[in-house]
Amino acid sequence: MKPFKVTDLPKHITYQMTVIPSDDVRVSGAPDKTPFNKQEAAEVHYLITRFASAKRLKLKKSLVKVAEVIHAELPKEQKTQIEAMKWLQANWSKF
Repeated sequence: MKPFKVTDLPKHITYQMTVIPSDDVRVSGAPDKTPFNKQEAAEVHYLITRFASAKRLKLKKSLVKVAEVIHAELPKEQKTQIEAMKWLQANWSKF
């Protein structure tokens, strides 16, 4: 499978396209207490790739589905990367 890129995110969802350096904590390392912005393309892409790796998701349509779930279902209370990741892990089977 080809690598999932930011440009592969669903086109029907409007994202902010801020340029974030690859060594920025928002898009590097393991998910942590760094604030998570589900409106920011680079941050969503980062969380998707980390989640996909943990769940061994490989199909592009599955990764797009993660983006759609984050956009439509992730509760506002999930404010950090780790909270968003834990919520996805706990609720993924519902989608």
